Amino acid sequence: RDHYTLKSLNMESSSIDNSDSAAASSSSSSLMAAMLSAQINADMNGNNSSGSTPGPFSVYPETSSPNISTVDNSSPWTVNFASQALNNPTCSNCGNSTGENWVCLSTRSMLCSRYQNGCAVNHALNTQNKCPIQISVRDLSFWDHKMDAYLDVFAIEELRPCFKAFHKAKFGTEALFPKEGEGRLIEDVIDGMTIDMKIGDG
Repeated sequence: RDHYTLKSLNMESSSIDNSDSAAASSSSSSLMAAMLSAQINADMNGNNSSGSTPGPFSVYPETSSPNISTVDNSSPWTVNFASQALNNPTCSNCGNSTGENWVCLSTRSMLCSRYQNGCAVNHALNTQNKCPIQISVRDLSFWDHKMDAYLDVFAIEELRPCFKAFHKAKFGTEALFPKEGEGRLIEDVIDGMTIDMKIGDG
């Protein structure tokens, strides 16, 4: 796997609604590592949703989606559910448990990526399934298959119940978000940190 060191942009730390700046930085680091890893993987495969020239280190998650109403939050997203999904990421359709698997935000089915048997994309675009939005159990990024784009959990509140449960299960800490009415683009939420990661294969 290729190895990269990523240097980020600056932000105003006051935008995070938490008195513990160290905890805020840690939580932001976790989320940014997830989003950057996801977008770099897409860029390296020539799938840059921004339409610009493909290249690593660019992150362009969408801040809204016409499909967001298909997300089902009627039942609580629990840490127990998220833990089970993280500990047993087996595709409910084909049984694949390698690579990057995804959870549908409507049916909550675990499905394998397009780089395995493609069950996630087939499920998302199936006319009987109304929700094209899924969360990666590897890096907690959100992908909208109909928009062919990542979604920004900082800007889209409907994604947060799911993200909070998975973040708590994966990292053991509460996810932190901007104050109400202060949603930011993903590029604005890093605090001058350096992130060191490897490219995934999802």
